[in-house]
Amino acid sequence: MRFTAGLANRRSTTRAVAVVAGVVLGLSASACGGDSPQPATMDTPTAKSTPTKSATPTPTPSPSASPTKPGRIETFGPAPTGPEAAAVRAFVTRYVTTVNKAIENGDVSTLRPMYTSGCLDCVQLAASIRSTYSGGGKFTGGLYTQNHVEVFSKSGGTYMVRVRSLSTAWKQYNSAGTVINQGPAERVSYTYGVQEISGNWQLTAGGKSQ
Repeated sequence: MRFTAGLANRRSTTRAVAVVAGVVLGLSASACGGDSPQPATMDTPTAKSTPTKSATPTPTPSPSASPTKPGRIETFGPAPTGPEAAAVRAFVTRYVTTVNKAIENGDVSTLRPMYTSGCLDCVQLAASIRSTYSGGGKFTGGLYTQNHVEVFSKSGGTYMVRVRSLSTAWKQYNSAGTVINQGPAERVSYTYGVQEISGNWQLTAGGKSQ
């Protein structure tokens, strides 16, 4: 999410987190594989320059239950409805909330099970948060608020979800307590691919919407 470019770009000197945000939802920058390292997308462990939630390529969610590879997210058909679509919406809403918590406390352990390596935004966001906090720094602000989560399409087994948020103003501090990066509040939009894998919903692709 916003921290991917911001966390990854806005936290370019380490602005990679939210996500919380790799907060998005989007939630532009981070961050969906091998992580642990203001927004989250729900958007790299080095402070990066402006808090745009993600300048990374948008991955393509595959219709299968396997992680998707980076690419363009395509959408097909009318907006899905029913209990399963509602469950997907609830899952993505929870992802954004989890990104916000990670941005505040640096703990990305609860984020990792929520995405695959195909979600580049998720991966970068988590890496940015982990890197900043493990180095003794922290983020203030950069949270995803006023979130609107919309399940707008489905292709095969992949649900397409759009998250629109207000990412609050943020600052990134190093271990000495010096501000090394910061950004203003901004409206952000992220698109994610969501699949059910081994009985659990996961983000399989994602990035900042154009």
